[in-house]
Amino acid sequence: MTGFPVSNDELQARPQLYADGSEVVHYRYPTDFLYVDEARLSDFPQNQALCHWHVDLEFTRMLEGHMDYFIDGKVVRVNEGETIFVNSKRLHYGFSADNTDSKFYCILFNPIEVNAPDEITKRFILPIMKSAAMPYLVLHDEGGAKDPIIKLLDTLHRQSNKPTLPLTGLGTFFNIARILYERMKALDEKGTTPAIPENGQIGALRKMTSYIRRHYSENLTLPAIAASGSVGRSTCDNIFRKFLAQSPIQYTIGVRIGAATNLLRNTELSITQIGRRVGFPSPSYFAATFRELMGCTPKEYRAKNTKAI
Repeated sequence: MTGFPVSNDELQARPQLYADGSEVVHYRYPTDFLYVDEARLSDFPQNQALCHWHVDLEFTRMLEGHMDYFIDGKVVRVNEGETIFVNSKRLHYGFSADNTDSKFYCILFNPIEVNAPDEITKRFILPIMKSAAMPYLVLHDEGGAKDPIIKLLDTLHRQSNKPTLPLTGLGTFFNIARILYERMKALDEKGTTPAIPENGQIGALRKMTSYIRRHYSENLTLPAIAASGSVGRSTCDNIFRKFLAQSPIQYTIGVRIGAATNLLRNTELSITQIGRRVGFPSPSYFAATFRELMGCTPKEYRAKNTKAI
């Protein structure tokens, strides 16, 4: 811990993590429990979001195209019109196996911050979060009828700019929690679940990706990354390639470029300052890497995506 103050620009540069390595979701609205956003997969380096995990319940609704979704080692295809629910504390990310773009909205609920009565939390919410029978669900529109969870999510998405969003969000969360609880109980009774078996390599991957996201601005080495997961260097490399289809260093570069896009959109830092801040040793290397992953220069990206500051 240093005695130097941390600037707002510096805070913007880092994906913030809790002590256990889970991601801190930065809510856009005046509430601590709800996040709603719309994006395209092409907003991410190489059409691939960063592998991460958090306590929040996550719903991704495909508006255009399709997306492949990794959840704790399993990959599922989510097609246009479908929605994927990813349960709490599951290692996950979306990507495109065929390198095509897609449009989607993402809604997250922090099930603890809704501040439900203790009895409701213990009896209904925590069992959902801890369910081995329901690590994820793919929700469909069938026969012209929308899944009831999708209906609730669509309504929330349409009202995302209204001042009453927190009220709508609370009602939506408890309705969805009721449906998820009922489906979890049905899955338990049938004995047919999409449960993902525990895998020690996933635990190591969780630790290593969290370590990289904490230290990406530093001079990271393969031995240091491997040590964070308590594995050897070759095992570290094999785990990343097996589950993420990239090396640990490629993942690190993706984290750096992701942080750079955030700074380009939301700060007035110079491109040279941004490159240095996210861990690139030279402006030319930063510019070349950014262009390779994002298809444009940092300057062009900023011109197209800058928000009012």
